[in-house]
Amino acid sequence: MTDKAVKQQKRLLEQVHLLPYTIDVEEESFQIKIYTKLGKISGISVLDKEGSLSERSKAEQAVAKLQRYNFYFEYLTKRSNVVKERDSIIAERIEQTQLILNNNQLFGSKMQPIVDNLSLALEVYKQQQHKMDIYQEDIALLNEKIKEQGSIQPEDWHSAEDLSIAFMSAAYAQTIYLEATRTNRQLLAKWFHEHQKRIPSNERKALGKLISLLSDTNAGLVFDQIISLLPLLENDLLIDRDDELPKRSQEFNKEYAAHCRFYKPNVEKMAKFIRN
Repeated sequence: MTDKAVKQQKRLLEQVHLLPYTIDVEEESFQIKIYTKLGKISGISVLDKEGSLSERSKAEQAVAKLQRYNFYFEYLTKRSNVVKERDSIIAERIEQTQLILNNNQLFGSKMQPIVDNLSLALEVYKQQQHKMDIYQEDIALLNEKIKEQGSIQPEDWHSAEDLSIAFMSAAYAQTIYLEATRTNRQLLAKWFHEHQKRIPSNERKALGKLISLLSDTNAGLVFDQIISLLPLLENDLLIDRDDELPKRSQEFNKEYAAHCRFYKPNVEKMAKFIRN
């Protein structure tokens, strides 16, 4: 098979997706075609209002804007692919089972601080998950608005940036509290198995439900998946991981907000795919 035939065969394997909205560059609107092969981007074409390939410089600017919009929700996309909707389901189940951790007479002086920190982490998890569920609905509405109007308006860029900052801030707080109490979950499970025969029946049943929920095959698995995405949250940010959790969360909020507002896409990363 000739090189030309090989290239033609490869092109036949490509799928073409025309974005349902235009990107504005210097008061001109451009459509973008994304070519994918086996789920990965293999090419990008930027078209002017006549449907012809735009000049290269305009194409690069349009792709850079698309990169910026995708950057806002990169973490959300990755998390959705990894966790699905299980994070929200787990939050609801924690709400139903965590009350037993408020029993200060059950665990003893040695175990109580471990339980208190775990209880706080679960409360943070629930609160931040509730926020993220709301933000995710707002992001979906924003994307639908952009699709219906066929373009990204100036106010949409501001909304996307604000929603990205809000979502990432909630995700970071949730994640670092989960990471800090991973051992606490294991210690509570160990304590329960060693002491369950001495625990009153009602308390044993209630705590057993929570231990089962937090196990490595249930919520524990989802927690670990969320924790595994921490490097994506902290990427390109200067965060002191030795700070206390509240301060660390505040520093992230400041760092990410600044990073988000001054973000410059790596155009060279996508330049090889542009076919203009």
